[in-house]
Amino acid sequence: MSNYAYLIKAKAKSADAKSLFCWFSAKSDSRADREILNILEDAGISVGRGADHQLPIRTNWFIVDDLPEESVLDDTWCDRYELGGEDGISWGKIVTPEPDEPVEGLAPEDEGDACDENAVYPLATMPFRTQLLAQFVADDRHTYHISIPERNRLSILEMDVDNHAVQDLILAAENVPDIKSYDMPGLWKFTSAMKSVFPAEKRHELGKQVQFAKLWFQTSHLDRGILIKEWTRGNYITTVNRTPSGANAGGGNKTDRLTELTVLGLEYEIALGLIARDKEFDIYNVPMEIDIQANSIMNKFDNKEFLATRELFMSIPGGRDYSRACNIATVKTTPVGLWEDRVAHREHINHVMTETDHAHPDELIVDIACGRSSMPMPTNIAKISDLRKAETAADETAAVKPKKKTYEELYEDLQESKKNITPKNIPVPETTSHVQMEETGGDEAADHYEMSECKAAAEHAACDPEPGGASAAVNIESGHHNGDEEFPADFVHIMVDMETMGKKSNAPIVSIGAVLFNPATGILGETFYKVVSLESSVSWGAEIDPSTVIWWLKQSPEARSAIANDDAIKLDDALLMFTDFVLENVTGGRKKAQVWGNGATFDNTILRSSFDLACLDCPWDYWNDRDVRTMVELGRAIGFDPKTAIPFEGDRHNALADAQHQARYVSAIWQRLIKN
Repeated sequence: MSNYAYLIKAKAKSADAKSLFCWFSAKSDSRADREILNILEDAGISVGRGADHQLPIRTNWFIVDDLPEESVLDDTWCDRYELGGEDGISWGKIVTPEPDEPVEGLAPEDEGDACDENAVYPLATMPFRTQLLAQFVADDRHTYHISIPERNRLSILEMDVDNHAVQDLILAAENVPDIKSYDMPGLWKFTSAMKSVFPAEKRHELGKQVQFAKLWFQTSHLDRGILIKEWTRGNYITTVNRTPSGANAGGGNKTDRLTELTVLGLEYEIALGLIARDKEFDIYNVPMEIDIQANSIMNKFDNKEFLATRELFMSIPGGRDYSRACNIATVKTTPVGLWEDRVAHREHINHVMTETDHAHPDELIVDIACGRSSMPMPTNIAKISDLRKAETAADETAAVKPKKKTYEELYEDLQESKKNITPKNIPVPETTSHVQMEETGGDEAADHYEMSECKAAAEHAACDPEPGGASAAVNIESGHHNGDEEFPADFVHIMVDMETMGKKSNAPIVSIGAVLFNPATGILGETFYKVVSLESSVSWGAEIDPSTVIWWLKQSPEARSAIANDDAIKLDDALLMFTDFVLENVTGGRKKAQVWGNGATFDNTILRSSFDLACLDCPWDYWNDRDVRTMVELGRAIGFDPKTAIPFEGDRHNALADAQHQARYVSAIWQRLIKN
């Protein structure tokens, strides 16, 4: 049998609890550990988390005359003895120091310092938390001394668990290495920065406060002002980027990118700008072949214009703040050979890079970068609206006063648009410039005898002969119609196509494409296209179908790359953007929107199911679901099938290209049905 001694220490927050001592004999260490817990349980004393006492601590055996009885909890032992020694678990008697003899001739004012509330004491001798809170409550400048009442207020503030600002500040500061070695001015600057970035009247994420506290101490004194300014704006930068000359290079702000712009990302956009001079592509969904060319330019490092432009962009103060569209459009529209003159090149860059809203670049800038516009880079973004007004005014003037064409001009236009079709009869000229002239036959019956039924259907998709030889063209032209006179008063029809990894209603979505259209005229309006993260779709509860994955592996590289790129966004973000697209572009919003999908149980059903999985409201009513396949079957019932006759534009199995193609042949069938 061996003797064992235990200390059950009271927690600091428990004012009424006292530390306990107990000793007893046991055969082994494990039995002793169980026995002390039994003794505490019999006495009704709880230990551990949420209790007033900590877990028992085994100490060295100590023999004295006033040792309590065996297995008895003594709450007076710690008044006479304390732990110490080299190992920290040996008991020793508490030595009470003898009172100092009073000094003769002590000044009366010195005798009263201990009771004087106005007397101040140095902070350097006080605990770290007291030093930190003293600088936190100091507004104008740091402080070195505090009085007794001030220290009492700081103690109350430290113990106030309901004051989230103070508690978060203490926790954030405790996570910073070597913070206790800082002087009072340094602590005051730190607390002032925390108050600027995280105002006390609002709740803030503790993780962000810890991150900022560490960054503030890691950042040099010259860059701390920039760090505070960016974090106050909501740009949570991790480093302050510098140009070779030492100026602030920017970065970390909100742009049209999904991630922060790095040096490698800037080089990639410069390479895309050089490629965009010869090729048109979506800068937010770069095709694989364009991506390969851009990486080749970056890796070879032998393109002199690329090197000169890179050096120039890297030296621009705030150069990393600009949007991807602005960078690509600027490089694309730079005059050929201008890079050889460094001064002229810099003047040109400063002249055109005047963007202010980096998160939402102007549509004209995006169109220039993507190749949808051949206009030069505007020197002032504010002037873009004036350019658009001028274009609109020109279009309206042309619509009000159309130029009447002669018979010969109309015939030449017709031959230009119908190069591959040999005319059988001379078309009758139209009196309006709004209707495209189509080639027609004088004898409708003869045409039907001369061609097969399928060919006749395809031919009628382009023109529908009327008695008298006048043309009544079905407007199924590809592309968007940009003339203001062609747009209807509003759009209510939306063609939707999706690429998924399954066929059931809970299939995960990987891309969403949509286009507004008017089936009565065939005009296509605004478009919507987003690539969705497969991981995000599955995380919301969608289920992958293995057979569909195998089917995707057999598709073209272009189709596969369209759904697997770095620009993929979360499912809930894509659904919210689609909702905004519907509500902003459909007159009447949710009640009027008519959504078309290819199949009664596919596109619309999967999209509505995804809204339910993401706990979001569907932006259209269920009674406004429309089915493309039903429309195609109605067309076939009257001997009309333009689905294969209309040429497909873009990449197949691209959600947006498929949606636009479906909108075109649904419009053709619609017009034929309404006419009949």
